[in-house]
Amino acid sequence: MAIKGILFDKDGTLIEVNGTWIPLYYDMFKTHYGLDTDGANVLLQRAGYDVESNSFRAGSVLAAGTTKELVSVWWPELNADQQTERVHYINNTIAPQAKKYVKPLMKLDQVFDELHAMGLILGLGTNDSEASGRAHMTHLDVHHYFDVMIGADSVAEPKPSGQMIAHFAERTGLKAAEIAMVGDNSHDMDEARAGKAGLAIGVLSGNARHEDIAHLADHVINSVADLPALLRKLP
Repeated sequence: MAIKGILFDKDGTLIEVNGTWIPLYYDMFKTHYGLDTDGANVLLQRAGYDVESNSFRAGSVLAAGTTKELVSVWWPELNADQQTERVHYINNTIAPQAKKYVKPLMKLDQVFDELHAMGLILGLGTNDSEASGRAHMTHLDVHHYFDVMIGADSVAEPKPSGQMIAHFAERTGLKAAEIAMVGDNSHDMDEARAGKAGLAIGVLSGNARHEDIAHLADHVINSVADLPALLRKLP
């Protein structure tokens, strides 16, 4: 079945993940929670930060998880209500501040223009919050390309449950088999499988290496800049 819609992951797929989130989290820990650099490093490493490479490990909670998962790793001593409150605070107060650090991986409008010209419907499916994802795309002035934006809080269960594929299909009228999931982590490929998407396309622009996702993907490309050419080659 022909692909008619693309559901994009955000961090590491459309924006530079390390340069966006690492400075934001350092700022958050120091400004809002009174930690010094060593204290911030302890919590960041607990969630998958590699100090030596100054990057997130592929498949780690930092690279692929939700704010809820991060909070449970960083502050396991909090009770359920306190964790919920902290998730809400990070999603609504801290995460939108990432726009001062957010860097697109390429000229996204050129890629999206090309995909639109091919008649494709575009969506965003991120384990960040919907509000944060929308704020980042708006800041980069590419929000208007997306018919649907989906965050971890837009569905009952985030990636890799398959629910983002189902939500995108429902909102657009597409069949799951007509959707390609594009992302930089194994949970994006697992989302495609769980949601019975037509294609799982891995990109190497995030923290995952080829060997981390190639066995889970139908295709692996260097970045979304290569996506139009790949899709044109498909039957």
